[in-house]
Amino acid sequence: MNDKVVRRTGRPRLDSGARERILAKIAKLDHAPAEEIEVATDALRDLLRSDPVTEAEPEPAAQIDTSDSDAGATAPDPSAPPSPSVHDSWTRLRQFSLDGTHLEGKLVITANRSDPAHGAFDVLRTRLVQALADKGWTRVAITSPTAGCGKSFTAVNLAITLSRYDSCRTVLLDFDMRRPGLARYFGVERAGSIGDYLRGFVPLEDHLIRPGPNNLHVGDRLAIGLNDRPEAYAAELLQQPETAAVMTHLERTLHPEVVLLDLPPALAQDDVIAARPHFDCVLMVVGGGMTTSDEIQEATRRIGEDKPVLGVVLNKADIEGDYAY
Repeated sequence: MNDKVVRRTGRPRLDSGARERILAKIAKLDHAPAEEIEVATDALRDLLRSDPVTEAEPEPAAQIDTSDSDAGATAPDPSAPPSPSVHDSWTRLRQFSLDGTHLEGKLVITANRSDPAHGAFDVLRTRLVQALADKGWTRVAITSPTAGCGKSFTAVNLAITLSRYDSCRTVLLDFDMRRPGLARYFGVERAGSIGDYLRGFVPLEDHLIRPGPNNLHVGDRLAIGLNDRPEAYAAELLQQPETAAVMTHLERTLHPEVVLLDLPPALAQDDVIAARPHFDCVLMVVGGGMTTSDEIQEATRRIGEDKPVLGVVLNKADIEGDYAY
């Protein structure tokens, strides 16, 4: 029997005792610092990816440093250009082909730009980027009070037009995990499970994809996390420490200026409430002629006053065209 402890990527594989101590440490943290969660989850993810081996004599357990390691450190300058490692992280993402005809059929009007309504998304894009920069925010939840208001339509079109800003790195994630649908907009088959990505089972570069060369001027600084497997326990997953660690790792790896989270309708389940730790503000999509003021107020109340509504998108309204914002 091989009694050497297997090592991968230069890090020691933890034995079961060490793993239990890490999990116990996480369980005691009500609001664990993101860096601590990321360290712990990295170790567990490393174990999950490795082949099963016979455990040897346990090495000393990895200790989570609970001291403030950033004390006295200089805050990074958000306006500074990304490091070469950020560029390399983007180039490692798999590319997929965009089909202009398919996108047009799915009402992705910002792709071909043949529908005059695409200009409304350009205005929304500019206002969104300016507001996020002013507030120092990154993560935007896109939701609606009820189903059928066009939140996913809004998320996809906004992501496409944001990609045309060369200096704006954008991430779009399908967080409507009970009824995933973004893959259909892009015509991507076998999109993979975003649940497995959030659990740390699948690395970032194996799940997120970006547009390949195209004649639609859709930029390649758009990373998309799709989903082809419904999650019956989406709210529980969103509250797991692994999800927080994966989201932190995503931001540190890709350094995005904008992260768009396509969430379920706020009044449908408790998923939007569960996702509150993962977004800074809300873009509320309401359906013209179908959404009531009471529904908007109740959706806003459930989300909470500490998660401000950055804007309201009025969709399906006959005001100066088909769409109004």
